[in-house]
Amino acid sequence: MIGFKMRAVLIFGILLSASLSLAAGYPACKDKKRTLEFNQDMLLNYRDQMEPKFKTRGFIKGTLIKVIEDRQRHVHFEVDLDGDAETSDDRIEVIYNTSFGSLPDYGPGAEIIACGDFIVDPYSPLKAVLHWLHHSPKQKAHDDGYLVINGQVLGLRQ
Repeated sequence: MIGFKMRAVLIFGILLSASLSLAAGYPACKDKKRTLEFNQDMLLNYRDQMEPKFKTRGFIKGTLIKVIEDRQRHVHFEVDLDGDAETSDDRIEVIYNTSFGSLPDYGPGAEIIACGDFIVDPYSPLKAVLHWLHHSPKQKAHDDGYLVINGQVLGLRQ
């Protein structure tokens, strides 16, 4: 009987989490079958403590500081994760592939939500990258990611 109650509570929590993200205007961020909560604090710890090329799923909410570069259909953003643009130790690089949809108008201060693959990257100016912010071209081969700029969801199948 306890097992059934625990399963019911777990299922309710998963459904509640997914419905809250949809109500907030963005889809759930998945890591296989698990729904992620925003984990930018954990990602910053990984950036500072893990070996280069360490990889995990990331789900962030932050503020656009600037475009680092725009080349070969990939736009590289500098995103601040603590809401204080005066500090710079809490920023990561977010990379969006425009082959999966064009970007809306945006500028410094835009709200960014991103779901994708996080990598500790010594070649990034910010030492950490969040990429794969789009659907998987091969269904079921990779968890989908997405990018939200000022409430507009990008990178998912239409």
